[in-house]
Amino acid sequence: MARAGLQRRGQSSRLVRGTGAVLIFAILYRIFFQGLSLPRRTSSSADREAEQEASGFSWSCTRLEHPLMEGCEHLWLDEKNRRLYGTCSNLSRPEDTLNDVNVSHRDHVSVMEIDSPPGQYNAYNLYQLDIADDFDGELNLHGLDAHRIGDRLRFWMINYRPSTMITNEEELGEKLNYTIEIFDLDEDTGTLLPVKTISSDALDSPNNLAVDPIGDEIIVINDYFTKVGSFRGKLAGGEAYLSVCMTESGECRMVANNGFEFANGMVSDSQGRFYVSATTGTVVIYELEHGQLKFLDSFGQQMAIDRISVNAEDNLVITTFPDPFELQKASSNPQEPVAGAIIFSTARQKTDSRESDEQGYEAYLLIEDEDGELMPSTTIAVHDVKTERLFLAGKFSRGISICTRQ
Repeated sequence: MARAGLQRRGQSSRLVRGTGAVLIFAILYRIFFQGLSLPRRTSSSADREAEQEASGFSWSCTRLEHPLMEGCEHLWLDEKNRRLYGTCSNLSRPEDTLNDVNVSHRDHVSVMEIDSPPGQYNAYNLYQLDIADDFDGELNLHGLDAHRIGDRLRFWMINYRPSTMITNEEELGEKLNYTIEIFDLDEDTGTLLPVKTISSDALDSPNNLAVDPIGDEIIVINDYFTKVGSFRGKLAGGEAYLSVCMTESGECRMVANNGFEFANGMVSDSQGRFYVSATTGTVVIYELEHGQLKFLDSFGQQMAIDRISVNAEDNLVITTFPDPFELQKASSNPQEPVAGAIIFSTARQKTDSRESDEQGYEAYLLIEDEDGELMPSTTIAVHDVKTERLFLAGKFSRGISICTRQ
């Protein structure tokens, strides 16, 4: 497996500033998207070429296209029950056109039983979670985390719901309620049971979230972007800040507002560390101590980062896009996505030294897909340690790719 080095933050300031300048134009044009038909595994020439290309990196990939797996921006893998959950949007529905002020349609949570046979019909027992009738509202999802709390599987999701009938794009920023929806899953029926809705002034532009391992504390990225309409966001200098919310009380407050330019990726590991990534190519690691953020470490990557995930071994899986302008083109026309991606995994270096600045992180190249053949416009990748598979999805993609190590 090929390796790629990571730079510590102190060594990457020139990279960060340069990448940020290039991204200002590209991010300005990032577009927001949010009847069951049989899934199909594609057999196009592009897929055949992708498998040949992937073989050089010891991976074989198959693409699964299905309406339930379109536009999946966030993925979460349940290691215990072997299910992959995704928050997804139907890109092919006529009512979900790019120019619509579309905040009233329901996004959905899709489920793949990843150890089920990948047959041509009902591949991986793919289905959509139901929502209990006592949930009052629509789902327009922008963040996902989940944890097993005792014998329950609990979900935390950022939701954008209109407070009144939206008539034009100018009204969107003023008439949206930004909430965190908390659900428990009835795994026998596949139904999400509402637990709590959190609303706060400290949730004025939530982009992503991560929850501590016991489910008490939630860290939220607020990025000052308007996430609806024909533009995914109105750039405000890349500013962002972090809020902490409490699951039990529903209280939220801002905890940090410096150093989070263009932040959009966030995940937590089993040790309670929080990783915040930005399209500038940086990842910063924190922990919560007495309700306050404590800086632990940081590193820089030489490409723009989209979403990040963490596997069962607490290693990060980082999705990068070498050319942000390609991603902009893909977001403008998801029917013909063209953006490539490169997937890395990172592991904390082992050392006998107690000096934190000698710890560092090492990155391993997993898949290089610069032509977007394995999965057009990949924005999120999840690694299943048990079977050594990668699941690739994208906010602007028509399906999901399953890659197996050879």
